[in-house]
Amino acid sequence: MQTILVPMDGSVFCKQIFPHLQNLFPPTDNKLILLRVGDNADGMVGKPPRPVSPDMSVESYETQRDVRSAAHPIYASQAWESAVAELDMDMLDERQALEEMGYDVTVEIRLGRERGPAIVKYIDTHDIDAIAMTTHWRTGIPKLIFGSVAQYVAQHTSLPVLMVRPEE
Repeated sequence: MQTILVPMDGSVFCKQIFPHLQNLFPPTDNKLILLRVGDNADGMVGKPPRPVSPDMSVESYETQRDVRSAAHPIYASQAWESAVAELDMDMLDERQALEEMGYDVTVEIRLGRERGPAIVKYIDTHDIDAIAMTTHWRTGIPKLIFGSVAQYVAQHTSLPVLMVRPEE
């Protein structure tokens, strides 16, 4: 049984890899890991109150937002758990579609600012046999600004990578 990593970005385009998975990686011989890398989740804790003036011991918050944040903080761990749960729910349709095709599917969620390095780190720390992903094939200025996750992954792994350019 081979393990195929399928990085997903939540776009409609990424689902276009599914027919290729069926053709090249039959469910009887392959299990799939759907990997979704979401943005980092930061908490919101208000700034502490500060002295009103250097010679007074009375403290006050600078803004109304700081007052609200201090009264109801959202800790980074809470934001992280919430983001992971939300992304996991977003992957439910993809998971079910592939399971209906007969695949054994695992969903993995990671958070990070850089998707390419997060995918490569996952590959390096798990037993993966191949990668199948879509690519937007950006060119020119958009490629310079956004880069290419698929290109980054292909350049930083020795595993076989199936890249499919989705229909627009």
